[in-house]
Amino acid sequence: MNCYVCNTEITKSNETYEHIIINAAGGRLKSKKLICIKCNSNFGETIDNKLAEQLNSLANILMVNRHRGDPKPIVAIKKPTGEKYTLEVGGKPKLTKPTIEKTIDGDITNFSISARYKKELREIVTGIAKKYPYFDVEEAIKTAQIQEKYLEEALHFNISIGGDEVFRAVCKCATNFFVYSKGDSSQIKHLIPYLKGEEVVEIIWFHYQKNLYKLEQDECTHIIHLIGKKDERILYCYVDFFNTFKYLVLLNDKFEGQDIKETYCFDLLNLIPIYKDVIIDYDRNTLLNFFSNKDARPFDEVKKAVERSITIGLKRQDLHHRSTLIRKVLHNSLGKYPEGVPITKEMINEIVTEFMEILTPYFFNRIK
Repeated sequence: MNCYVCNTEITKSNETYEHIIINAAGGRLKSKKLICIKCNSNFGETIDNKLAEQLNSLANILMVNRHRGDPKPIVAIKKPTGEKYTLEVGGKPKLTKPTIEKTIDGDITNFSISARYKKELREIVTGIAKKYPYFDVEEAIKTAQIQEKYLEEALHFNISIGGDEVFRAVCKCATNFFVYSKGDSSQIKHLIPYLKGEEVVEIIWFHYQKNLYKLEQDECTHIIHLIGKKDERILYCYVDFFNTFKYLVLLNDKFEGQDIKETYCFDLLNLIPIYKDVIIDYDRNTLLNFFSNKDARPFDEVKKAVERSITIGLKRQDLHHRSTLIRKVLHNSLGKYPEGVPITKEMINEIVTEFMEILTPYFFNRIK
C-alpha cells in the first residue's frame, strides 16, 4: 500500500493508524493502510485540529468515550457577572481562576477568597501575608470552608460550524472512507492540493435534507454514506457527526471508477457499529444542482440538530451525576463496615441520613 496523499510506500517504519472519523469526536473506524505517519501528523496539526475544536463541545456534553483521552473542557461564562468557568466531561463546572475581594473597614482589611483547591488557597494567602505581616496564614486556611453547590444561573458557550479548514477535514474523512472501502485512490488524487490548502474548490456544503434516515429517540451516531456511479460519472459522500454537523462532499464529477455504495454508522452511546438505511441516492443533475443552488444560511436546521444533541447530553450528564451521588451515599454510610456484614437497622438509618444530606440539594436544584 502507498500513502494516497504523498504516494510514499507504507512500511512498518512509517505506518500509523488514521482515524477515518477523528478520535476527538469519538471515531473508532481506523486503518494503517491509508496515509503515512508524516501526512497524518501534518493533517492532525492543521485541519484535523480545527475540526476537533468545532466538535469538542458536543463530544464533551454527550460524554463521548474516545480511543485516547477525554474531550477537552468547555469554556463558558455566567453572563450576569462575566465569570468564566470550565465545564468538565459530565457537566461539572469549575472556576477558571480564583476570586479575591478586598474591603477596608477603618484600620481593618478583610479578604474574601474563593480558591479551587487547597494548594491554590495556600499560595494566595501566603502572598497576602508578605504584604500584611500580622496576617495568620494557618488560621486563614484552618477557617476556610469547602463548599459544593449548584449554580443557579445558566452558563453560556459558543458552537460554530463550517469554515475552510473544517471543510477540508470533512473532505479528508470522505476520501479516507473511499480508500478504506477499496476505492481506486486515483479517483480522488485531484483533491490532494485542496486537502493541503493549496487550492480552493467548491465541493462541500451543509446538507440538512429531511428524512434521510430513521433516528431513534436519544440516539446519537456518526454516519458516512458513500456513493459512486460510473454511468453518471459522479462520486460523492455524506458525512454526519452526532446527527448534528451534516455535510455533502462532491469527490469527483468525472468519476471513472467502479460503482460503489458503502455506509458506516457508529452508535456513540453504546460504542458499536449499527446498520442504518440512509436514503441518499442522487443522480448527476440533482447532485450538481445541490452545489449550484446551495442553502447559504441553513441556521434553523442546524439549531434544531444542536438542541437535540444537547438535550441528549444533559440527560446523560444527569444520570451520571445521580449515579455518582448514590455511590457517595453508599460509600459514606456502608463503606466503613466490612464486606458481607449483615445489614442492621442502624445501618439503614445511616443510609437514609446520608441520602437526605447528599441528594436533597440535588432534588431541590432540579425542582428550581
